[in-house]
Amino acid sequence: MDITTLPNDLFRLILEYLSPEELILYRRVSKKFHATLTETDLCRHLLLQLFPRSREVRCMTSNTSKDWGHEFLRVATRYHHLRLGTPTDIEKLPLAKSFVLPAWSRNFPVAPWQRHLKFEDKTSPFHYPDTLWTFDAGILIFPSPEAQSYVLYDLGSGTKSSFDLESEKKIVRRIRLKDGVLVVEWCEHEPYHQLNENEMVYRHFSTAYDVKRTDDGNWSVIFRNEWKIHFLGFPLNSQDRFFSAHTSTHYALYMWQKNRSAWGEDDPIEALAIWDISSPSAYKPSGDPAGKTKPSDVTEGAHVIRRFSFSDLDFYRIRQSWDPILRCLELDEGHVYVITESHRWIVGQQASNDLPPLHHVKTTGIPFSVGPAREDECGANGDTDISFCDNESDIRSPNIAPCWRHEEFPYLTVTEMVDSDAGVVLSARHCFMLEAISLEITSKVDMSEPEYAISLRDDLWPQLLGKGKLCGDERFVIGENANNEVVILHFDDQRLRKKGL
Repeated sequence: MDITTLPNDLFRLILEYLSPEELILYRRVSKKFHATLTETDLCRHLLLQLFPRSREVRCMTSNTSKDWGHEFLRVATRYHHLRLGTPTDIEKLPLAKSFVLPAWSRNFPVAPWQRHLKFEDKTSPFHYPDTLWTFDAGILIFPSPEAQSYVLYDLGSGTKSSFDLESEKKIVRRIRLKDGVLVVEWCEHEPYHQLNENEMVYRHFSTAYDVKRTDDGNWSVIFRNEWKIHFLGFPLNSQDRFFSAHTSTHYALYMWQKNRSAWGEDDPIEALAIWDISSPSAYKPSGDPAGKTKPSDVTEGAHVIRRFSFSDLDFYRIRQSWDPILRCLELDEGHVYVITESHRWIVGQQASNDLPPLHHVKTTGIPFSVGPAREDECGANGDTDISFCDNESDIRSPNIAPCWRHEEFPYLTVTEMVDSDAGVVLSARHCFMLEAISLEITSKVDMSEPEYAISLRDDLWPQLLGKGKLCGDERFVIGENANNEVVILHFDDQRLRKKGL
């Protein structure tokens, strides 16, 4: 009996007993099986049934010209490798970095806090330096020694294009892509004035670029505006720090500087400010030190909408002083969130004497304008079963304390890649010498537990966690190794992509 001749409804009921891998393999049985199992309407139905959270299903339209037989092959191949935890390809991209030459790749990253974890004779990192690369929504931006410029890499299509950040006269401090906006924090390559007999001050700026897809399918990086992030500037050292975050419309910066006052003040200098960066402007303060051509309209270009004094920082209980616990800043449409973190095993030059019983995380949301602050914290009074943690560990929101960091205590979740739409989570955890990268797949929205949970190969930790950062989505995972290379784990079959399938 030829089952391909059965009525569609009955034939589809039989196919429900086959795995995606079997559906692909059975295409090889005969020409008739191949024609039936690659039929567009059937494969579209199979995608909806077997991979309802996949990117292809979420972006599904009524486009009748799309070859859903090839789409099913690509998605089934991807999830086959995801479930095994074995990438189809590992791509490595060298990073360009210099302090003097070549001029276009000069970089002096903002130093992390001097705090690490220690238990008996074992140590492990608690903070990591910033990466020279940034990723968001399928786009990777990095300084390429091969191209001798910054490169935009569309990982979905595999296309790369160089663009100009005018970096020859800049020292890049940090880059970050988010919500279609690339923000570059940088300083001039020449000092502006001498701070004291040992230190020089460099004027610091941020520049925003709109990253947009053009009508021909390529990408453009277009200058939006530029603003000064400090009225005098910062020395280039490992003591003065600033933390920042941005959305498509706002930018926030927290500054922490060693006090160099000749009058004997000991407390560090701290400041928090929020900018509206939504308005484009050709004005560049870096080219106008005296401010003579500054626009008369204060709302043109990037402009400060709120500054916080010392007393404001004290009022919101976010002033860091000499034992800082600030982890990062985050933003939403109306608040800046100051996220702090401390751990019972923290030591180092900037470690606090007041450590928590286990692990404490807190987020403080402060409105852009006047209004009450929001606080959410976890871990102040813990026990070895972390029963103090009542938050849902799968929630990722700036107004919720990041409890995912102690989800598997005493393991610390260093970083994670979360594709919430696809239900794919990759977590990197360590407990001193013990290191593990785990992958969870929740293939349907109504599932309370992951359908698949596996551990990746041990050798992938040093390939991905050199800077303690993971990015990506269901198609690929991005990290950095100790050899100054961006490492990309591809779970899509690159041969299918290159053939346009």
